[in-house]
Amino acid sequence: MNKFVLLTAFAVLGSACATEVPSNGESIEGLGEAISSSCNTVSGLLPTKASLAVAMATELKRWEPLTDLTTATVNGSQQVTLSAAGNQRCSAMGSSCANTRAILALQDNAVSQVISQNRFQPNSYRNDLLNSFDRQRNRIEELKKNNPSQLPAPHNLTKIGGPTNLGIGACGPHYLFTPTTPAGAAYPNPGTLSNALYFFGYPTNSFLSFTVTNGNVAIDPIDGDNSTPTTTSGTCPTYELDRVYDPANAVLGKCCVTVSGTNGALQAVPRATGYLACKGGAVPTR
Repeated sequence: MNKFVLLTAFAVLGSACATEVPSNGESIEGLGEAISSSCNTVSGLLPTKASLAVAMATELKRWEPLTDLTTATVNGSQQVTLSAAGNQRCSAMGSSCANTRAILALQDNAVSQVISQNRFQPNSYRNDLLNSFDRQRNRIEELKKNNPSQLPAPHNLTKIGGPTNLGIGACGPHYLFTPTTPAGAAYPNPGTLSNALYFFGYPTNSFLSFTVTNGNVAIDPIDGDNSTPTTTSGTCPTYELDRVYDPANAVLGKCCVTVSGTNGALQAVPRATGYLACKGGAVPTR
């Protein structure tokens, strides 16, 4: 059974894809199961792409995947990585882009050493990301020809909240960002930023659930890819997709229960620095 705390920044709660969330910080039982049964992850692909979008918005402070991402041979396979421009943007924003790098590293086949391919398939994720460049290019070219007013303009994104449940029938908690122009003025049409998300699966990726609220934009990956969920002391939590992003290794070696119900322990995910996986049958060391 899943037991973890969904951190909230707003009081509006409730979701069609999740059980009701208490606002007092109590542990939540069964939330992850409700999300999994109601929103198809496609072997972990869709929420992972949504998590990548959140990481890039938080660390690079923009959605420009055609500029900030490229392809390279990594550990013997063609993978999507940060481009030179992406690395420069990370530095300019004062970030190492650790979360973005970790989520991109989930493309590596070594991930399957600790995460079951029934839960997440690195090769499917890798192939989809490689094909996503064309999806984004095609969308931009379509808009240039038919609807240029909807082209996403240069922008900065500032995270103002999340993860929080906006109660709009999404597959998980939202992260909220305030968009501005590079000069710091209000972004004129926040809805156009959805057209920068085709790389991440928009509009069919249910885990993006892009929305505009009070001039801010929000998307909703599963809980645990962009921050470590708080767990109730003394419990062995279950994490969505049997993984959790924990760069501080705060829960490394601690007990967990896999989504399939097997007791285990949290182990480092090969190549994906900062990620821990719930390995069924492993013995906790803490």
